[in-house]
Amino acid sequence: MKIGLRLTILFFTIGFSSITVIGYLSYDQAKTALESESFNRLTAVREMKASQIEDYFQEIRSQVETFSENHSVIQAMADFKEGFRKVQNEVVATPEKEELLKLYYKDQFLPELNLNLKKVAIIEDFYPNEERVKLLQELYISANPNPAGSKHFLTSTNDSSTYNLAHIHYHPILRNFLEKFGFHDLFLVDDQTGDIVYSVFKEVDFATSLTNGPFKSTNFARTFRSAVSSDKKDFISIVDFEPYKPSYNQHASFISCPIYDKNERIGVLIFQMPIDKINNIMTNRQQWSKVGLGVSGETYIVGHDFTLRNQSRFLIEDRAHYLEMIQEIGVSQDTIEMIKNFGSTVGLQKVETEGTFLAQSGETDTRIFSDYRGVDVLSAYRPLHIEGLDWSILSEIDESEAFQAVDSLKQSIVLVFLVLILLIILTSLLFARGITKPIKALTRSSKELARGNLDAKIHVKRADEIGILALSFKSMRDSIHKLVQDLKDINSNLENKVAHRTKELQLQKDLMEEKNLEILDSITYAERLQQAILPPLKQVVDKVEDIFILYKPKDIVSGDFYWMASRGDRILIAAVDCTGHGVPGAMVSVVGSNGLYRCIKEYGLSKPSEILDQLTDIVIETFEADGTEVKDGMDISLCSIDRESRLVEFAGANNPLWISKGESTTAESIIEIKGDKQPIGSFEHRKPFTNHSIQLEKGDSIYMFTDGFADQFGGEKGKKFKYKPFRKLIAENSNLPMEQQRTHLDYSFEKWRGEFEQVDDICLIGVRL
Repeated sequence: MKIGLRLTILFFTIGFSSITVIGYLSYDQAKTALESESFNRLTAVREMKASQIEDYFQEIRSQVETFSENHSVIQAMADFKEGFRKVQNEVVATPEKEELLKLYYKDQFLPELNLNLKKVAIIEDFYPNEERVKLLQELYISANPNPAGSKHFLTSTNDSSTYNLAHIHYHPILRNFLEKFGFHDLFLVDDQTGDIVYSVFKEVDFATSLTNGPFKSTNFARTFRSAVSSDKKDFISIVDFEPYKPSYNQHASFISCPIYDKNERIGVLIFQMPIDKINNIMTNRQQWSKVGLGVSGETYIVGHDFTLRNQSRFLIEDRAHYLEMIQEIGVSQDTIEMIKNFGSTVGLQKVETEGTFLAQSGETDTRIFSDYRGVDVLSAYRPLHIEGLDWSILSEIDESEAFQAVDSLKQSIVLVFLVLILLIILTSLLFARGITKPIKALTRSSKELARGNLDAKIHVKRADEIGILALSFKSMRDSIHKLVQDLKDINSNLENKVAHRTKELQLQKDLMEEKNLEILDSITYAERLQQAILPPLKQVVDKVEDIFILYKPKDIVSGDFYWMASRGDRILIAAVDCTGHGVPGAMVSVVGSNGLYRCIKEYGLSKPSEILDQLTDIVIETFEADGTEVKDGMDISLCSIDRESRLVEFAGANNPLWISKGESTTAESIIEIKGDKQPIGSFEHRKPFTNHSIQLEKGDSIYMFTDGFADQFGGEKGKKFKYKPFRKLIAENSNLPMEQQRTHLDYSFEKWRGEFEQVDDICLIGVRL
């Protein structure tokens, strides 16, 4: 390196180091100050919202206690209890009315409830056995002309019963109070029997008993038991939000207080807590920026189960993006569906972060960590002080937004830094030039020497260090002759060593290529073996004329395969997805194909569900033959088709059947018959497979497939294709001839994939009846 360059680098290093240290210290101090300011703002918002929430619950406790002491409420409790006891003797029950009540449960309540349940509920779970309960529910629910959610607008049932007279008198008063203070519902409960003798909204818990009725195990019943277990007049019990089936499994919280007539307890007053008020407080009526939370900040409450107790800002502002986000971070599909149905995250969205764990353990602090979306945030957290509730509050804002100002400062520092560096470089070059000019003559002589001219003259004559350097060059020139010869000998030795090493590397390369060729030959042979288990396409077309099969292995061999066989007048067709792909998947596919043939030939089965049950036993027996538990298995869609009657029977392991009806080409026209949520193979909660029978019409089409198409990454953003666009693509092409459908689907897949690698095997079968 030339001395001029060295001097330039030296001056540059000194200047660069100084500017870097100053810039870093400025940036760090600014960031620290901004972080402190952001945490102070978040802490202020947290304390403000915490105070509002704590005051709100204290206000509710006061309202409930005051209302329980109201003379009208005390008299209403007594009158409704009396009317409740007499109603069976004063109103005549009829079979027609009971039939209307059963229809209400079957056609209105249960279908809406089951949308939000993992396990399907049946009428026997809720239908009352006591005649008095049936009678009151018939009068105020099933015979009520108002739709569900508006039953509270009925004031009178047009009879002269003691209960109806009490209802005419007190219901408008209690309903107006409920609407004024925003509670979800109000209940009067007999403290001796647990009977709900009155409610404003008249859901299916009305008239049932919290002691021995269908809702005796709910949080509603727990707050009732707490109220009757205390002998204090001013006792207040509150229970946290939990799923409540009479409200279609939405999360509900209850607060209760005993009702005393002088010194005698005559009942319990219970309110179903509103969530809207909590949401309005926590979201500042969706005006987050007004309290300093910008475009990404939010304040939320987390319960003891680490789920939200108010709406997420991100669901409110961008529902579609929020649902996509929680799906990507692994939230279960059941939870996502319930969030969609309820339009709420209360009791559903898990928030298991560093801040929630610390707050639930009683800590109050501020930190930076990843929130429930996986985004780094500044967070201020602390536990809430609400009697009966183990809640925490967190106020957060995205780190990127909080430090936006300091990022702008960073850009300014970098710009000034670049200008100063340019000035330092120019100054260094000028200063170095003044120092290096005297040695340029020596440089010219040294270049001649460097070109091999060992007779080059060295003309520089100085008494300083440069002159001493010139004398050294002369001595060096005499030594170069010997050095050149030595170098030639060294180069010769090096060339021999390089040639020897090159020969060794070539031998290793040849050996690797030979091994790779052997492996490729083995896989290619495995492909021929796998092809042998697949039905020839000509045979498939001969048996089922209007059919296409899109079969695209990821590797040479595939973990997906299609299968077909005849059983009497029926054709059996299956699309199968084995564990893994490549050689391991192909090995499992051989077991699956052989097992299917055994089911129909050896065991004589033709019903799809029975075939899948038997196939599961065969797979488990095969993979656990040596006593070792193996988790390998397969997902499958299996259809039995009677082409004459167009009756299709279907059973599926994790995979569904799609049906396209007639000439409709919209995604909504595709009917989905879901398979059972279990694989073919070892499964802890195994149960018999479900057999579905579907009567189709001429021109209808069915589709069976594995997950390779929907899971393929591609497009401009490199995301998965997903099932919704896949369903739309199937529908749009469903009217085309089958071979054209296959061609278009193949083209659409390749266009989507583009330059991306195929991620999984693909098997898609379409049949038109």
